[in-house]
Amino acid sequence: MTFLKKYWLHILIGLLAGATNGILGAGGGIIVTYFLSHALTFDQKQENGVFANAVATMLPLSVISLSIYLYKGYINLDTSFFTLIPSALIGGIVGAYLLTKLHLKVVKTIFSILVIICGAMMIFK
Repeated sequence: MTFLKKYWLHILIGLLAGATNGILGAGGGIIVTYFLSHALTFDQKQENGVFANAVATMLPLSVISLSIYLYKGYINLDTSFFTLIPSALIGGIVGAYLLTKLHLKVVKTIFSILVIICGAMMIFK
């Protein structure tokens, strides 16, 4: 089986996630997470890997988006680089640790609530 035949859906989801991240600055990880957790079957350890794989997928997309946003002058360096990024890195380390400790149902619940809240905020604000 050729690579394209075997992974066509992965490629399509990646394109959709990348376009969403590029347009909105976020959201591609939601698409990847949903795809990995619903379209594929995993056991408990692999299920937690779904969230880790979503992060791994989003890192290069975020770097590309960041480069374009910096070039276009959309980034406030004082706010982003000196306050948000360092604190987000610390939060990412804590979150990655917690992912290995939390039960999958708890992680899915947190993720679902976050998606609902963010969606409602975007619609009503």
